[in-house]
Amino acid sequence: MARLRRPVLRRTGGDASVRPMLALSFGLAAALCWSVHDCLARFHAGRVGPFRMAFLVCLVGAALVLPIVLWRGVIWEAPAWAVGYAALLGCVYALALGVLFKAFSLAPVAIVGPMTAGYPALVVLWGLIHGLVPTHVEWIGVALVIIGAVIVGASSGGEDEAKPRGPNDVLYAALAMLAANVGFAAAVILGQTAAVAMGEVETTFVSRFPAALLLVPLMLRDARMQARISGKSFTGIFFMAALDAGAVTAVNAAGHFPEKEFAAMGISAYGGLSVLVAMVFLGEKVTKGQWLGIFLVATGILALGWPKG
Repeated sequence: MARLRRPVLRRTGGDASVRPMLALSFGLAAALCWSVHDCLARFHAGRVGPFRMAFLVCLVGAALVLPIVLWRGVIWEAPAWAVGYAALLGCVYALALGVLFKAFSLAPVAIVGPMTAGYPALVVLWGLIHGLVPTHVEWIGVALVIIGAVIVGASSGGEDEAKPRGPNDVLYAALAMLAANVGFAAAVILGQTAAVAMGEVETTFVSRFPAALLLVPLMLRDARMQARISGKSFTGIFFMAALDAGAVTAVNAAGHFPEKEFAAMGISAYGGLSVLVAMVFLGEKVTKGQWLGIFLVATGILALGWPKG
């Protein structure tokens, strides 16, 4: 294959003392983007509809990164398998989002939240199978981040929570949570793998279209589909698209670095950051349980980023 016009970043060994922090920082950036994204979504989802909003966020996000894709010019020479991985990323991301919404409709947030907060553990497990060897301090960091994320999720229940109506609902909710975990973990792995061959921005761009396509049936079933989208909501969708595309690109970019799986640990800070963003911008109170979870996540991330001797 001919050399790409703009060389795609390659994973390098680098300084062993800072390697985990490189991938971790991209995950933290993604978590921050998604936290602000969700804060905006809470203003507009009720009027626009969650699936129509997600559909528009995908397409607007593709439009926002298109100039960068055209400027870099590497997408035309990307290997077919990498394009396929990027497309599959969009599919599993959309499906994971859909089954997550389904889980929230069948079970309380206090159950779904913690049960879906541990999917980064699957990413780390994948890394272990493929040669990741964490230090003892990093193992402690992984455990603290996951436990903290679960505690934050368990402390975020609302008053209007859904409740399983029978054994079938309990089973469907459990299957939906399992599928969401596998889907989000697979999205991280697929995106990071494709990014090494075709670039992180290009991977994000390609993934937007299959994701939007899979959201169409869910969007058309929403009763709010006929509601007019105000200019204010369009502005919100624009910023949400920029944040979502930035977050996915950051996760993909972590694939260029050793110990890329630790980016998923950074993503785990999403729950705690969302709580803090809601506190600052929406005036919501933070419970003691949430503060505990945030502290554990922060401590775990500090352990993961601690320089190696």
